[in-house]
This record gives sequence, structure tokens and C-alpha cells, in this order.
Amino acid sequence: MSSRGETARIALIEAGEQLFAERGIESVSLRDISAAAGQRNHSAAQYHFGDRAGLVAAVFEYRMGEVNRRRHRMLDRAIAEGRDGSLLVLVDAAIRPLLEVVDETGGWYARFLVRTRWDTFARDVVADLPVLSSFRRVVDMVVVHLDGDRDQQLRRVDQMSTLFIGTIAGWEWRRHERESRQPAAELCDELVATCHAVLTARVSVSETTGSST
Repeated sequence: MSSRGETARIALIEAGEQLFAERGIESVSLRDISAAAGQRNHSAAQYHFGDRAGLVAAVFEYRMGEVNRRRHRMLDRAIAEGRDGSLLVLVDAAIRPLLEVVDETGGWYARFLVRTRWDTFARDVVADLPVLSSFRRVVDMVVVHLDGDRDQQLRRVDQMSTLFIGTIAGWEWRRHERESRQPAAELCDELVATCHAVLTARVSVSETTGSST
């Protein structure tokens, strides 16, 4: 691809990231994204990505590729140093790379990720992408530490993911609104501690059902 074509492709991805984050996956057309990217040819997005699924995948991969590389490096280092038996270390590896990339790039990526979590079409598109290999890896390492059967373990992981992605999205939004926000390192430490608690909290049936004696 020519440098001009690559520039246009990146402009379309970044426009898609913002519009999908602002309006939702199903509420934005490829023509909307082409126009927002400053492309005179309103079929530019279709030319570069084929269809909506191709564009959603490209937006997801655009920043997740770097997140994936950093997370794999963290896991490799934890294994080499004998720290992979610590659930806190694994939770940190799940969260820190995403927060760092969101902090460094200044885009709309975390809010885009929130949209993909509750959009059936988008979830199907991104579910098996190679750039999620490090997250699948860390999940396999995390569940070893959790109580319950596989379904219960994965529910806890999903609750953790909802918490940290939603929190990072809110933190990202405050940057665009020019509101005060805590430093990234402090937020990461808080999220790791909170997500660790989500994963390990014990539930008493008698307490949750409101039964009385």
C-alpha cells in the first residue's frame, strides 16, 4: 500500500474509533466514517475494509496490537522471574498494558471497547482476533486461582473485564472533557486491587438471598 493509501487507512480507523465510541457500532455508516475522515470518496471505508465487520476489526486491532505485545512481554517476564503464581501479578498484566496505551494515544479507544462489549455484532467480530491472544493467555492463568467451576470462573473474569474497561473508558472521557483525573499509575494500582477483590470475593448464599431466621 502506498504511503498515501496508508495515511487514508489510518484516518478512517481513527474516525471509526471516535464515531463508534460516540454513537455505537450499529449507528454509524461507512459513509459517515469516510466523511469524518475527510475522504472525498464516500466509498473509501468500503474500499479499504470491505464492510462494517472489516472496519470494526481494524479499529479493534489498531491499538490492541500494541496492548497484546506488552501483555505477552509482561507474562513472559513474570514466568521467567517465577512470579506467575501470583494472582495480583496476573491481574496487573491484564490491566496495565491497556491503560498505558490509552494514556499514550489520546484517542477514543477505551470507549470504543465499551461499545464492543455489549454489541453482539462487534463481539462476534473481535472474539477470535489474534490480537486477543495475550488476554486469552492471562485468563487461562487467572482461572487456576479461582474457586468454582469453569462457568463461575469465567463469570468472575467477565466482571473484572467490565470493571476495568469501563473505568478506563471513564478516565479517558475525563481527559477529553478536560476534567481532573488521577494519574495513570495510581489508577492502575487501584484497579488491580479492586479487580483482585472481584475475582476472589466469596459469596454467602444466605447473605444474598435476604433469608432470615
